[in-house]
Amino acid sequence: MGREGIQMMSRSVKIKISCFVLLGVAVLFAGLFWYFRIHTKTPEYAMGAIVQALDRHDENRFLRYVRLDEVLDRGYDDFMAGTIAVDFGQGQETPAGLDDFTKMLKPAFTKMLYDAIEARLTTGEFPAVDQTADGAESENILSRIGLRDLSFREITALNVNEENRTAVAEILAHQGEADADFTFQVALAPSDEGDWQVTGITNLYEYAVFLGKARRAHVEDYLTATGAIIARHDQSVRLAQLRLYSSLAVGTLGNQATRDMARRIMEQDILVDWKQRKEELSAVSVPRSMQSLQQLRLKICDLHIAYAEGYAAWMTDKNAATIRSAESSLRQAEVLEVEESFLVQRAKRSSGDKME
Repeated sequence: MGREGIQMMSRSVKIKISCFVLLGVAVLFAGLFWYFRIHTKTPEYAMGAIVQALDRHDENRFLRYVRLDEVLDRGYDDFMAGTIAVDFGQGQETPAGLDDFTKMLKPAFTKMLYDAIEARLTTGEFPAVDQTADGAESENILSRIGLRDLSFREITALNVNEENRTAVAEILAHQGEADADFTFQVALAPSDEGDWQVTGITNLYEYAVFLGKARRAHVEDYLTATGAIIARHDQSVRLAQLRLYSSLAVGTLGNQATRDMARRIMEQDILVDWKQRKEELSAVSVPRSMQSLQQLRLKICDLHIAYAEGYAAWMTDKNAATIRSAESSLRQAEVLEVEESFLVQRAKRSSGDKME
């Protein structure tokens, strides 16, 4: 092959290389164009970006793809409507003035919720429980909507309406307090810049009903379980008290045999029964709304235990101060039992009188 042939081959190779380079550059630019002008302007990308923003605590990125003010504004109305439906019955007329009251609460409610979400975005955690007035209110809101107990599972579907330029993402989450899964319907729409953004959660009414019914069921379960425990032990204590009164009726407190019998009944029957009652009550799963009632019941148990221990000790030491202290515990228990009865009746009414 001559020099001219070699030169022609060299030019041919260079042309091919140049073509490949140009093709590669074209593919690269096409890929970049697709990524930045097409892929990043899709609902799929927006949902992925939101998940990344939550994982990386990137507030700015999150707010780029979520119209948070708009979501909270509409979400408050839907959630409160669902809550009212559970409390007063779906399709029933709500009490006069309740709508005005919920509207009055809206600015403060949404502001506290926005601040809590902002803390979650920047730190990865919702605000720690704060016992101050503002902190307690914020915690009450987070508890009210069950936000602390929500855990993301997966995006199960993403449906796009090309004609209307809207999309709906189905997000499966687990609600720990309800101990059940719930699928949120998340609406998306493009911004003026072309980025798809979350504009609302369209089934917060249904979520409020779901959560409210689950809470009501847990309250009913708690009242049923604890009611059975208390009824059984009340009967046992009444029988022990009858034996105690009978022994005192046939004898006198001046007689040591009578005092010994009374002490044994108090220690072996009544005291043991109250300790068992407290242990059984402590083992019951307690809904958040029943915590005050539960603590009150345990306090009542402690006071009856103190009374039984003091009464039994008095049978031995015959010290007036011992029985005065014991009777003080009994009087406190009786006062708290009135409050307990009120809380139980209120809880039953809140559950639609299904417990009666």
